[in-house]
Amino acid sequence: MPCYGTTGQYRSCPTRPDLRRRRRDRRTPQDRERNVKTVAIVVSYNSARDLPMSLGSLRDLPIAEIVVVDNGSSDDSVEVAAQYTSHVIRSANVGFGKAINAAAEQFPNAEAYLLLNPDAALTPDAYAELVRTLHGDTKIGVVAPQMRYADGEAGISSGPDVSLAKEWLAALRVDHMVPPAVKRELAKSQLLRSRLPMLDYLDKSGSAAAADVAWVSGFCMLVRATAFRDINGFDPSFFLYFEDVDFCKRLRDADWRVVSVGTASAMHRESTSTGAVGKNRLYRSGLVTYVEKYGTAMDRFSARALRRLPL
Repeated sequence: MPCYGTTGQYRSCPTRPDLRRRRRDRRTPQDRERNVKTVAIVVSYNSARDLPMSLGSLRDLPIAEIVVVDNGSSDDSVEVAAQYTSHVIRSANVGFGKAINAAAEQFPNAEAYLLLNPDAALTPDAYAELVRTLHGDTKIGVVAPQMRYADGEAGISSGPDVSLAKEWLAALRVDHMVPPAVKRELAKSQLLRSRLPMLDYLDKSGSAAAADVAWVSGFCMLVRATAFRDINGFDPSFFLYFEDVDFCKRLRDADWRVVSVGTASAMHRESTSTGAVGKNRLYRSGLVTYVEKYGTAMDRFSARALRRLPL
């Protein structure tokens, strides 16, 4: 069918597929991100002071829903959360992974779940980078940004397989005896890191691009919903700590990729929510749960001995 412009000059009429293509091409990156049905989940426990940080940042993101699961807080966490979202689930203190599973069950049609700690914040640009990476390969199950503290210092947001040697060295504070300059040089040695994977923890600079890793931290992760459902979410036997390491291991075992995105970062400040109950005890109990699931008899003995260490 002929078409005519405003000057009366003949021009070819674009077909309907062409029109559809042009409409798609005119969408901004943010428009495309809005097409991803992402449900953000925050688990709180006496986090009233921290929640405005995480929930305030989530308000600026093109996501479908924000859900807060409150694990039996005794402070004003529920009231603070209600100022940001109508989706507040009140629960007993069932732990991190079980709370995430409960929230995800209520949104089975989500395409992705964005998990964010109460004391973390994610910018729109960083979120956009996570979305682009996740949807750049259908075999990626989870992506996560680099961790940054308020002073700009990098935190540990991903790593190699669990090393009991590394855990013992950290518990005995041997790493504090090594000068920072020596740590940086050790981290630069690919030969040493190939033979001693635990040295990967010394390199907090992160990759300049997306890199496959053994695990990413649950402080901030974007999970493909089909991958989440494929492995039935988090293992509820973990209360706190190492549930993210276990989650990523099961993803990899199911042939999903676990990716750390070096071009995106999220701010994180150490929460006080675990201070009163003893962070070291919870951390080492999580390690024991992980090692009992995957380790040898000697590994289990070592992990239990570490849990009894009064440090």
